[in-house]
Amino acid sequence: MPSRFGRTPLVFLAVAFHMAMLAAYTLPEHWVPTRMHYWSQAYVGPIFHQQWELFAPDPPLCSCELELVSVAGDARPITSAYHHFLVRRMALQFGQYIGGAEPFPDTLEVDRRMERAFEGLVRVTGHDITGLRFHAVQMCADGTARPGQRVRRIVPIRFSDR
Repeated sequence: MPSRFGRTPLVFLAVAFHMAMLAAYTLPEHWVPTRMHYWSQAYVGPIFHQQWELFAPDPPLCSCELELVSVAGDARPITSAYHHFLVRRMALQFGQYIGGAEPFPDTLEVDRRMERAFEGLVRVTGHDITGLRFHAVQMCADGTARPGQRVRRIVPIRFSDR
């Protein structure tokens, strides 16, 4: 029968190794020897990395805004900085509803029930709703290496009975 103190050095060494790797992982890189830094990355990464992106998700590469297109073909945002914050918030939510996370196809198909909601928002902002069309303005980052550079795409919205 093994002694209960026979495993103590092994447990102590395992805990010491674990603590040393955590310290090497979290300390500034210039405080830790290069080899130990890479070992700590290899050891700690699989244990604590958030593959499920629960706490710090990557921001979407694209954002979306709605614009209204008049009969003459002039396009302008539905809201401006002068509108009430709730109206601006509704327009933002509509943009998030129709998408923006990934590049759109050439034409965006939206449920017909949203057409009345879009027209209601336009009515609240004081615009005339006769003969209006809508399009989405999508701003997408040009890759993750240059998040400040955005590509602007204008995509017509078509309402359908899905």
